Amino acid sequence: RKTLSLVYVSSDKTPQEYNGYIHDRNWMAIPFESSQRSEIKRHFSTCAHRELEELGIDRKHEIPTIIVIDTRSQGIITTEGADDVDQMGEGALEHWKDIQKRVRRNEEVMLQKKNEIMTEAYYG
Repeated sequence: RKTLSLVYVSSDKTPQEYNGYIHDRNWMAIPFESSQRSEIKRHFSTCAHRELEELGIDRKHEIPTIIVIDTRSQGIITTEGADDVDQMGEGALEHWKDIQKRVRRNEEVMLQKKNEIMTEAYYG
């Protein structure tokens, strides 16, 4: 089972640009024609400047953007993935896995504390 996958959400202007960009990359990609491209961009407030008016969003992230999402919790590990790749190269993957491990450990601790509080409240 994969812990991280890359999904390309295009801001390409034409299907030809899109196909040329993903041709040699081993990525999952939202199809160029799919309305999911706009939905994902709205959800994460990420798009090309020329798309702002069309999408009607207040952009938080410019392109290129890499948003790393945990496969189990669907929580965001980082919105700084593009900067991580620029600074760390291939080391960015290990960095994201380290963040993911810390987040999961914190989630487990929080769940354990919640269970302890609930048990204490129930049993007095």
